[in-house]
Amino acid sequence: MRSMLAATPASAAAFLERVLESGAVNEPELLSIVAEHLGIPAADLSRTAIPLAALELIPRPVAEADLLLPISTEGARLHVAVDCTSYTQETLAELQFITGMLVSPYAALPATLEKAIAAAYEARDRGEESWHGEGLSREAPPGIAAIRPGEIGVRTDEVDIPTMEIDALAFEIEGAEPPADEEIVHQETVRVGPARVLVVDDEPEILRLLEKSLRAEGYVVETARDGLEAEQKLKGPPPDLVVLDAMLPHVHGFELCSRIKGDARLRNVPVLMMSAVYRGWRFAQDAREAFGADDYLEKPFHLADVLRRVHNQLESPRGMSAEQKEAAERSYKEGVDHLSHGRPAQARGALEQAAKADPFSARNHFALGRALRETGEAFRAMSAYEKAVELRPTHFAALCSLAELYLEKGFRRKAVEALERALNCAPDGRTRDGIRTRLLRLL
Repeated sequence: MRSMLAATPASAAAFLERVLESGAVNEPELLSIVAEHLGIPAADLSRTAIPLAALELIPRPVAEADLLLPISTEGARLHVAVDCTSYTQETLAELQFITGMLVSPYAALPATLEKAIAAAYEARDRGEESWHGEGLSREAPPGIAAIRPGEIGVRTDEVDIPTMEIDALAFEIEGAEPPADEEIVHQETVRVGPARVLVVDDEPEILRLLEKSLRAEGYVVETARDGLEAEQKLKGPPPDLVVLDAMLPHVHGFELCSRIKGDARLRNVPVLMMSAVYRGWRFAQDAREAFGADDYLEKPFHLADVLRRVHNQLESPRGMSAEQKEAAERSYKEGVDHLSHGRPAQARGALEQAAKADPFSARNHFALGRALRETGEAFRAMSAYEKAVELRPTHFAALCSLAELYLEKGFRRKAVEALERALNCAPDGRTRDGIRTRLLRLL
C-alpha cells in the first residue's frame, strides 16, 4: 500500500479505485490507511457538511484543476480536502498566501473528491448555503467527518504523550527562563555614517543592478542570494534596511520578513519586499498586514522608484511608539495574570488585545495560544502557536504545545516535525531525552 501511494498520482488513484472495487475495505477504512501513510487526517466527504461560503476562497477552476475543496473555516483556518495521491506542501503554502489563512489539509480519495467538488460548487451556484454528503440528512449542521490515522480498522501503536505534562513543562520554561531574544518594551537606535542595506534576491542580474545603484547613492550594501544566507547575515549587526525578494530558495521571502519583524533585535529594520509573481494591491496588503513588510514593489520595477522607496523608508520614523509598546505590555501582563488564576476567557480577551497591538511579538501569540486552548478553541490555539514559532523558530514552549495539538487533531507528521525542532532547542539533557522517547513512539 505504501509503495503504491508513493507512485505517480494517476497510478496511485487507479490502485485505490481497484482496492475499493475488490471489497477488501470500505472507503472509511481505506481513508484511515491513507491518513496513517500521509500523517494527516482524512475527510469522509459522504458524512461531511460544508458551509458553501468557504468555497469563495478557492475559485472553481482552481479547485477542479488541483483537486482542492474548502470544507470549513473553523478557528480562522482554511480546512481543505486534498487529493491524497498528489497534494504537496508547496500547493498549501501558495494557498495560504493567496487566501491569507493558515491551511489544514484533509486527505480524500481523488474520485470522491472530484465528485464532491462538482456537487458543492453547483450547490453554491444554485444559491444554497450548505452542501451535505450523501450520508447526511439535509438538516445536519456543518462539520467535517474527520478520520484520524489508525481510527478505523488499522492497528497503530498508542502514542503516550501526556498533554498537560509537556504543555506545563513548556509554559514553566517560558516563564522561568526567558530566551536570549526576550521581548524589549522600547528601544531607539541612532544611525552613524551611511545607511547599510541588505539586498536579498536569487536573480544575479537584479542583485548586481541593485547593489551597484545603491552604492552609487552612497549606501553600504551587502547581498544574499537566498533566505538562508540572508538569515546568517542578519545574525551580525542589523542593517538599516532590507530589500527582500518574495520568491527565494530555502527560506521563503515572506517567512523571512515575518521572522525579521518577530525578532526583538531586528523588528525596527524596515523591509522593502519585491515580487514578480504576487501582483496587485491584495498581495501588497497581505505582505504588510500578515508578514510585516513596510513597503511592497512589483517586478519589473523602475530603478528610480526603488531608490525613492529606499530613501523614504530610511527617513521614516521606525516601529511602535513607547506608549503603544507599553499598552501591549499591560495587556500581556493582564492576560497572563488571568491565566495563572484560572480565568482563560478573560485571559483570551486581554491577550487578543496584546497580539493585535503588537502582532510581531512571539510571546504574545504563545500566551494567546494557551488561553485559546483552555477555552476549547483548538484550531485558533494552533494558529497562535504557529505564529509564535514563525516569529521565533526556536520557541521551545510553542513547539511542544504545537506537537500536542497536531497529535490531538490527527496531524501526526506535523507533530513529529514540531518535536524534532523542539529537540534541537530543548533547555537540558533530561528534556531532550523525554522528547526523543516520544519521537521514537511516533516514528
